[in-house]
Amino acid sequence: MPRPRLHAFEGEQLTVQQIHQRVPVLSERTIRDHLAAGRRTRTAMLCFDPIAAASRGGRVTQRILRARSLAGHDS
Repeated sequence: MPRPRLHAFEGEQLTVQQIHQRVPVLSERTIRDHLAAGRRTRTAMLCFDPIAAASRGGRVTQRILRARSLAGHDS
């Protein structure tokens, strides 16, 4: 059986299950996603806003779509 993987969390090396005990409002799957994204503190995980992150990530796409729609109106 593989050993549980340790992650740096708030200055300690903890498993996902141990982190879940400290942040019970988040599922273990969500905690793994946060760790993969580099959020290594309780505050970073709890304050993460997925809608704001999606809008930041989508700004380039918004510009491309806006440029296409404006180009379509010029013809």
